[in-house]
Amino acid sequence: MLKKVIITLFLAVPFIAFSQNTQVKLGHLDVQGLFLSLPEAATIDSTLKKLSAQHENEIKRMEEEFNRKLAEYKQNENSLDETIKKSRMEELQTLQTKMQNYYQQAQASLQQKQEELQAPLRDKIRRAIDEVGAENGFLYIYDVNNLLYKSEQAIDVTPLIKKKIGVK
Repeated sequence: MLKKVIITLFLAVPFIAFSQNTQVKLGHLDVQGLFLSLPEAATIDSTLKKLSAQHENEIKRMEEEFNRKLAEYKQNENSLDETIKKSRMEELQTLQTKMQNYYQQAQASLQQKQEELQAPLRDKIRRAIDEVGAENGFLYIYDVNNLLYKSEQAIDVTPLIKKKIGVK
């Protein structure tokens, strides 16, 4: 029994000493705000806007072609043979399906390009957060966009992260 008490005390002493001698450092930053403040983010945004404009132009071109063929069909509908009507309706349906498919592919392409362009910047921020946390002894660094409460004792690490990344 005495052996158990001694072992328990032996194991508890480091935890008691640790809790009395350490100051818990908590940090916070606005990751999204930091991301948007970086010069690379503006370049990414510009690239994505150009790509989006290209896709929008293609969609407009497809819509114009569809509307032109639809108007042509409606204008000649009464004078067309049933076989030709059926063929033209199938053609219009095919064009409409192509437009829908292209729209979905364009959205997926934009999302993939955004991920591809943003990944290195997100990794750069993540590494800087890890380094600042380790160098400054932070127990946790939180994103303020996911916090329910922030104490006045929490430290805003945004300036430290910006310095680590090399942004003023």
